[in-house]
Amino acid sequence: MPGSSTRSAPSGPTSRAAPLFASEPLANDRHDVAQQKKLLAEAYAGGSWEVPRLLAALDRAPDFYFDSLSQAHLDHWSKGRTVLVGDAAYCASPASGEGTILALVGAYVLAGELAAAGGDHRTGFAAYEREMRRFAEENQKLGPSNIKHMVMRTKRQISIQLTLLSLLDLLPGKERMVNKVMEPIQKVANSITLKDY
Repeated sequence: MPGSSTRSAPSGPTSRAAPLFASEPLANDRHDVAQQKKLLAEAYAGGSWEVPRLLAALDRAPDFYFDSLSQAHLDHWSKGRTVLVGDAAYCASPASGEGTILALVGAYVLAGELAAAGGDHRTGFAAYEREMRRFAEENQKLGPSNIKHMVMRTKRQISIQLTLLSLLDLLPGKERMVNKVMEPIQKVANSITLKDY
């Protein structure tokens, strides 16, 4: 179950887990939490380590959240005097790791282009989209690429990945390997030149 963490809360330490699993698109009721918990339990049935204990605790989870890793692909980010920014306009999915960057850069570019347009929202919105479109699309490409490394489909894949991770500190050139993994993310993060508005 990737993504587990422990943090302190006013009532004491709490543990959180963010399990991911691959599936075909689900036709579940987004308001039926019991059904969502059942889908998660079925996806992780037969799991070892702490999985059975975590699944048993599902019914006691006060803040259970279930969703798909999705992207937003829109032809236009504005209509009339309304404009979208961040995930509403070009969500790259949590798998991309670029949601905050996209939101901050998008807000900066939108504000700058509106100011440069001298109050003409149509011109500002169009310029914002021209400046941001390629950057958003490049960031969106990271999601499907990253998810292949985040969600293993077989126990063998999981075993290989865990073995490699446990040996990483022992391997020569580990910094070079980590840099190679981070290279596409850094390249995309630097694929826009921000104007000084």
